[in-house]
Amino acid sequence: MDNHLKEALNDFKKRKILVMGDIILDRFTWGVIERVNPEQNAAPLVKVVSESYILGGAANVASNIASLSAKVSLYGFLGNDSYSKEIQRLCQEQNIQLHTFYNNQPTIVKQRIMADRQQVTRVDFGETKLGTLSRKIQEEILDELNNTISEHDLIILSDYNKGFFDSFLSRGIIETTNSYKIPILVDLKPANMDFFNGCTIICPNEREAQEMSGIKYQNGNETLSKIGKKLSERMNSQYVIITCGKDGAFSYHNGSSEHIPTFAKQVSDVTGAGDTFAAALALGFSSGLSIHDSTRLANYAASIVVEKVGTATASLEELISRIENKK
Repeated sequence: MDNHLKEALNDFKKRKILVMGDIILDRFTWGVIERVNPEQNAAPLVKVVSESYILGGAANVASNIASLSAKVSLYGFLGNDSYSKEIQRLCQEQNIQLHTFYNNQPTIVKQRIMADRQQVTRVDFGETKLGTLSRKIQEEILDELNNTISEHDLIILSDYNKGFFDSFLSRGIIETTNSYKIPILVDLKPANMDFFNGCTIICPNEREAQEMSGIKYQNGNETLSKIGKKLSERMNSQYVIITCGKDGAFSYHNGSSEHIPTFAKQVSDVTGAGDTFAAALALGFSSGLSIHDSTRLANYAASIVVEKVGTATASLEELISRIENKK
């Protein structure tokens, strides 16, 4: 039944995707819980064993594209600090072509304290809420985009509401990309939805879709179709994809819709699953699959990473295996 999805995977190595958005470094502190913290009742005391760094935010989208054997470029801003060097190193290791812009803000870092395969707490660094890029940097980004956009098959705008996107930059990106008739997939935050009018595909989760549409989320084609129709009209977007957690995913296009159940066998950690979904959706669509089949493919990819602990990616081999052995 899904052989055509497997055939599309052979095309991934020919694709080149451009990702733009909020770059985040995910720092994982791994440890074990030995006893209760004597300084704070009921809080665990974690003995640190090791630390690791993984690309997060828009960089995790790029990492997932690279993991699926496609070519990828990444645009975003970093700080002049040691964390930015870690991001550059990771991008180089994963063959991600990084275009960095500096705005005198610290690199955004999310540190997760992990113990006994669970997240104990998270500590965020670098989020000053003053991260909006200067007009000078925005114009540099648009100039760079104009010079390179024709090399790409699709552009992903990965919005974590950390200051990369605003009305001026988003409109400039969308107008430039649409002029080349290149599809634009946007994974957006509801607060910024007005920035992305005129994109090709929007990909909110169920909570975001409810907030943006004003329609209470309920699993089922009737309600999801209403949400899809309203968002498509509001955003002037051809396609609306809603990720629905344990309920799977839903795709909508001009009155046509499909509801796809989850393929996950167990859920260990949903961190970064939306990034994996967006990456696989973009590659499927740019490889010629319909929007419904692209959503099915993305749902397979997301089902792989939710079974892993921490920010993770799905490899091409894992995706092939999941399609073949979905039951």
